[in-house]
Amino acid sequence: VFCQICCESVLKMNNISPKNYLLRIFLDISDSAPKPAFETDGDLLEYLLNLGSIDRKDGLLVTWYHSANKKSELAAALKSDAMVLEADVNIEGHNTRNETDKPIMAHPPTIYSDNSFQEWLDVVLNSSSKGIKLDFKSIKAVGPSLDILLKKSSEVKLNRPLWLNADILMGPNVPINTAVNASLFLSLIQEKYPNCTLSLGWTTLYSFLFPNKTYTQKMIQKMHSIVGTLPQRVTFPVRAVMVRLAWPHFSWLLAQSDRYSLTLWQGKTDPIRVEDLLFIRDNSRAEQIYYDIYDPVLAQFKEAALNSTRKRFYYPGGNLLDYFHPADSDELWIEWYGMDHYENRLETLSILKDKRGMIALDIALQNSTIGNLIPVALSPSAGLPLEQCLITVSRHLNPWGIYLNITESGALRPTLELLSKLYAQNLLWNPIWISMALSFGSFETPGYMQGEEFLTAINSIFPYVTVAPGWPREVITAGYTDPLIDDMLTLCKDLWQQVSFQLEAVPLSRSWLATTKLLEISPSYTITVQHSYSEGSYCDGFPGLRSIRTHIQKGVYYKIPRQCRNALMADVLTS
Repeated sequence: VFCQICCESVLKMNNISPKNYLLRIFLDISDSAPKPAFETDGDLLEYLLNLGSIDRKDGLLVTWYHSANKKSELAAALKSDAMVLEADVNIEGHNTRNETDKPIMAHPPTIYSDNSFQEWLDVVLNSSSKGIKLDFKSIKAVGPSLDILLKKSSEVKLNRPLWLNADILMGPNVPINTAVNASLFLSLIQEKYPNCTLSLGWTTLYSFLFPNKTYTQKMIQKMHSIVGTLPQRVTFPVRAVMVRLAWPHFSWLLAQSDRYSLTLWQGKTDPIRVEDLLFIRDNSRAEQIYYDIYDPVLAQFKEAALNSTRKRFYYPGGNLLDYFHPADSDELWIEWYGMDHYENRLETLSILKDKRGMIALDIALQNSTIGNLIPVALSPSAGLPLEQCLITVSRHLNPWGIYLNITESGALRPTLELLSKLYAQNLLWNPIWISMALSFGSFETPGYMQGEEFLTAINSIFPYVTVAPGWPREVITAGYTDPLIDDMLTLCKDLWQQVSFQLEAVPLSRSWLATTKLLEISPSYTITVQHSYSEGSYCDGFPGLRSIRTHIQKGVYYKIPRQCRNALMADVLTS
């Protein structure tokens, strides 16, 4: 009773009703309740989305604070609006007689600091919810730092994404290998603290004397060979000024795993162009690329990137799903036009303003007005110069891809040379597929181009395409058998491009099971099932279409007339 009287007196003195007092207690308890746990190996964008720092999963929205090393720098970083702290970890007195095993926060050539890694970690965990990226400058600092992380994790929940960064391979323009030992760095992480995101890069130098020196296919494939089997998420920090020229290979890298992303970074004097950043963004998913670059370029880029009405700059060898963004990422929703021999190609080009999809053109050689042979798109009336077709398509804002079916061997090289010329003139910003029925191995057939010759021409003249090889019709009368599939995979095994194998719907109805192997070898492989009225009615093609659609949901394009596509969609929805 005495306690009740005292409580009522206190509440009355402070003009607080018992009801409001209980509400305040509830709110205090709610505010002090622990936030949902977040694992250190979790997705950074998911974490920031949960915090309310961003409103969608887009790497462009993430902000960074560089070199939060010394105590004064860390204090400024913690007061900032930056979402992720980047800090450099070295070993005290590195490579001197005073060297210890104590991890400190310092960027070379600095080897002493007023901030140890232990102190830095304590402050960050106690006073912020910012993400952490630790950049290791010496392999000697890795083991002791991971021990500190492990001990700290046993005491408190880190409750945020943790990125562990090191340059583990030699990159462009670097004469001396200063990379952190890759195998030792990765083995220490797997042994001591595997619950992280790996940030693995190349040592680089940028020179105004050699502006076209960039990451090579060999460098990028070597990185994938090292990290491809690791369980962690991996982001690859890449020098932004060098990425555009190497994009075909980075596009390949991103296609190898959903765990992969890129983090574009800028050297303080690197001449980054907004146009190059837009090209990279247009050819990737928003969640695949982080942008750790400086203003004013960053501000200009953000303004342009978020303008939904601007024209996109598409890499012609990229993934169609990233270009068209069909519903449910289902290739069936991508429409194809002009593939039927009964359609007028000029009429096909007239739909550019109103629709979107893939335009399929049969390519041959014809004499031009000045008498030389040029590649043309065949139509029932007359051949239309391919150059005119490509330029016409490029002038439209609607997304269009172009499928070039090479009908005669002599047309391949002139077509590739034309594509190379337009690309060099910045006039080729649409997906380009190059298709041809080939002769090779068990499908060796007179009158068809040799498979090796086809691939050599593409790789030597204009490799930035989707390669779309098919089989001679003479060999698929019994369907797609194991030898046909195995030899096609052998032919294409060294390609780094997107590859889409061309399958006919009617032969698929006779034998299709072996074709599933085409999608098992590489994430860059897809198949395209095609059917036209010259091959029969929709009913003739339906068994093959149904077999593929029933058993393979992803990685299948349907190059079929609109009426067939609509009928197939109706059958799919009602089955």
